[in-house]
Amino acid sequence: MFSSRLAVNAALLLVAVIWGFGFVPQKLGMDYVGPAAFNALRFSLGALTLLPVILFWQRESPRPIGTETLRLGLGLGVLLFFGALLQQKALLYTSVANVAFITGLYVIIVPMIGFFIGLRYALIVWSGGIIAIVGLYLMTGGSTDTSLKGDIIALMGAIMWALHIMLLARKAGDHPQVPLAALQFVFCAVLSLVFALITEPILFPSEPLGFLWPAVNGVIVVGFAYTLQVVVMDKAEPFQASIIFSLEAVFGAIAGYWVFSESFTLAALLGAGLMLIGCLLAQVPESAN
Repeated sequence: MFSSRLAVNAALLLVAVIWGFGFVPQKLGMDYVGPAAFNALRFSLGALTLLPVILFWQRESPRPIGTETLRLGLGLGVLLFFGALLQQKALLYTSVANVAFITGLYVIIVPMIGFFIGLRYALIVWSGGIIAIVGLYLMTGGSTDTSLKGDIIALMGAIMWALHIMLLARKAGDHPQVPLAALQFVFCAVLSLVFALITEPILFPSEPLGFLWPAVNGVIVVGFAYTLQVVVMDKAEPFQASIIFSLEAVFGAIAGYWVFSESFTLAALLGAGLMLIGCLLAQVPESAN
């Protein structure tokens, strides 16, 4: 399905678009429940979305899910739990655009991690990452309207997302990908539920509208976009993928502007352009070895 580089990059871009607009139901959903409870709901629904696909997969190619796949699913689920929880908590203190910006810092965290495991990148690719960071900064006006608490929480989440991207890129290709995606959702949902039981007073929305936002996010963002990420990451280069994923900040800022009337200035437009340039620079051949 993703036999060409163009197809891989197009799939990564689609994931970034969905993630960016997915910040809207994430923020709206916390009018009804806390961050962990919201995550428990949306990742449970994401796993249920994949159930028909898994049943079809088992019928066409029946085989048990091995211990190694379970372990990888657990590892990915733990990283997903921390990344999603920290991102949700950051949304309590700052704007959608700012959380998208700080989350996008994994664009530079990924190659830093890669350096310590033997990946080497050309100077032009590093330049692309730096230009993308500058673009992210301009897009959100330097993140000046966020609290320090929100900054720190979102930055910790960015580290979790970077680790998640690296683990997927290096390990997902050796496992059945749709079941692996479902496993990480299940583990993330269970951890989120346990955390919500311990720390949050409300586990379920008291109004019907409160179920809409985790349902929308769970089916589209989790069930589709996160699964597509798992399927395509074994064919992608981690640093290049992280730069494309960082474009979620562009779409997050657009969503914040449309829905929450957050600012979207000339500097933001310039920043979006710089991010696009950074993505293009990162696509040079033989960028890592």
